[in-house]
Amino acid sequence: MANVFGTGTTGQTTSQTGDSNNQHVVARARAAMEQLKQQTAAELGIHNYAQQYKGDLPSRVNGSVGGYMVKKMISLAEQQLAGGTGGTGGTGGQF
Repeated sequence: MANVFGTGTTGQTTSQTGDSNNQHVVARARAAMEQLKQQTAAELGIHNYAQQYKGDLPSRVNGSVGGYMVKKMISLAEQQLAGGTGGTGGTGGQF
């Protein structure tokens, strides 16, 4: 199992062990995360993001999508902690 520093328990890096840290804590969240990704990309003016090969896009574009996704998730969590509903429009407040 990989730790936060990207090394497995044997000291190998995650790329050497094939271990992935990109698993959702809640397995059902995958579809909601994909929906959030598409919504965020559309808000940033990136159309057909799901159909594009991400390797052809500049890292700045992919990073912007991920960065804004994180901002949205933090905002939602803050609203929920403050007692607000924290709805996101299409996701029902769940990621």
